[in-house]
Amino acid sequence: MDKIVCLGKNYLEHAKELGEAAPEKPVIFIKPPSVLVHAAKNQQKLALQLPQARGEVHHECEIVLRLGQNITIEAVTLGLDMTLRDAQSALKKNGHPWTISKVFKDSAVIGPWLKISEFPDWENQIFKLEINGTLKQTANAKEMMLKASDSIDYIRQFFPLCPGDLIFTGTPKGVAPVQVGSVGKLNWGPIEYEVSWS
Repeated sequence: MDKIVCLGKNYLEHAKELGEAAPEKPVIFIKPPSVLVHAAKNQQKLALQLPQARGEVHHECEIVLRLGQNITIEAVTLGLDMTLRDAQSALKKNGHPWTISKVFKDSAVIGPWLKISEFPDWENQIFKLEINGTLKQTANAKEMMLKASDSIDYIRQFFPLCPGDLIFTGTPKGVAPVQVGSVGKLNWGPIEYEVSWS
């Protein structure tokens, strides 16, 4: 893997909940592999750290794609794009890049991978995130402004993609802060795992 590519504002209702106009095309930003935390196939729980004294940290539940040798979708999973929301809002207000609000320890979380052949109906399956037993986010791939396969061509207009690269495809509405002690449960078809923050 060379990089983690993330799409922002790919669900129109999410842009609205942030009080922003929906763009014609999603925003693109990058996270380095060093911030990635991966739940292995038989690992049911992940322990994550929250950055201290940096304002609200929001969960953003997303479908994540892994690219194969031919730069096509090889496998999928469900993940979290964690965001320092106060920092992001200040950066946006000043017209600055979002990097500081998106790149920190444990800010990219992914579950176990399923090959497309193992999960053929993945685009139609509803994914869910519960925090402390309360449903916070739910959607499916059909609701994305830019569909999963089209996102690859869109990203390649701006920079090259490499085998093994990951694409976080954007989050639906329902983002909210997590606290120390919060427990999240992610579910998407056969993919299910938990995360907790300290």
